[in-house]
Amino acid sequence: TSESFGKLLGYRRENRMTVAVDIAAFWEPLTGIGWYLYRLLEHLSDREEVRLLLFSPTIVRSPDLAGPTVPAPGGPAVETVYYDISPNKVLFAGTVTRLLRRLEPLLIAAHGCDVLFAPNYFLPRRFSLARGSLVATIHDLGFRAVPWTLREETLKELSEQLDRTLEKSDRLITVSAAVRDELIRDGYPDPDRIKVVHHGPGQLSTVSAGSLPAELPNRFALHVGTLEPRKNIDTLLASWQEVRKQIQDPPLLVLCGKYGWKTDSIRSQVEEAELAGWLQHLGYVTESELAALYENADVVLFPSLYEGFGLPAVEAQWAGTPLVCSDIPVLHEVAGEGALFAPPDRPDLLAAAVISILEDEGLALELSERGRKRTQELSWDRTAAETLAVWREAEND
Repeated sequence: TSESFGKLLGYRRENRMTVAVDIAAFWEPLTGIGWYLYRLLEHLSDREEVRLLLFSPTIVRSPDLAGPTVPAPGGPAVETVYYDISPNKVLFAGTVTRLLRRLEPLLIAAHGCDVLFAPNYFLPRRFSLARGSLVATIHDLGFRAVPWTLREETLKELSEQLDRTLEKSDRLITVSAAVRDELIRDGYPDPDRIKVVHHGPGQLSTVSAGSLPAELPNRFALHVGTLEPRKNIDTLLASWQEVRKQIQDPPLLVLCGKYGWKTDSIRSQVEEAELAGWLQHLGYVTESELAALYENADVVLFPSLYEGFGLPAVEAQWAGTPLVCSDIPVLHEVAGEGALFAPPDRPDLLAAAVISILEDEGLALELSERGRKRTQELSWDRTAAETLAVWREAEND
């Protein structure tokens, strides 16, 4: 612990900008937000002008605590902050551990960080006494746009805490201009403080395709995402019924993703379709299998009711697979001319777009080329540089 307190004094003497980063997301299986944070830290890890101090769910370590799902990226700019209370080195280690955990807000504040970064909407209470400039990433406003698609506990947490974040933040990062526009429409009083920073080209941009999951046919269409109301699975299934009526020997429809919540109706429809032989639900697959699925699909469908960014659209385009997605602003922003679009409440038009791709090889090739070109505009290096610039603005306010 004496070594830890010595480091604390060193942090306060840093000449470079110090940024406190909440990395609690690494203690859960990584989803879009977790991978966003991972790639961001990875591409900032060697920057000389910044010191990234990473704060886990508790900075007071003890042998009974589980480790992260994935270790944080390492590098000269990155350091995970912790106080290691070992029973072999510290008398009354249990008592000391409990005391320091109660004092965590003071310990975090004592680091004197210039910027506090909330990569997932807001910071937990252990940052409550820290006084750096606050920068928060707002990934979407689904809890306002489609509240009925969220879990009650998620809706409650966002409803109670996001307004406080919006009020206290010196800068906000949104992952799309569409989310920025939503904030402004909702009455955010200072649009100049909102900075749009797009994601890089998705998690699979660094993954080599492996083998396809067993027993898949040569031809299939693909949907990737948790099976939940926001993903509009009802419309997807209805559209595939239309595809089956209008063309002979249509591809198998493959769903890749776990069941979420409010899925009783969806689950029964999926199971019925599997029994009928025109759908296969894979559930969880490895990253190399997912890359192979994207690369080998005839078409990717992404009919979501709402998205903050839409990484599956980017991943499909990165793989060079024709894409059909919802006619909503954020997907036009992300996919551009590299996709066909259909209203999320029109399964007939979704089916028509899919059929046009399946029956027109020239169109499929054109969409593939446009999609690949579109993803070349995305870069995790750019995401990191633009995020660093936002932190600098907040620090200098």
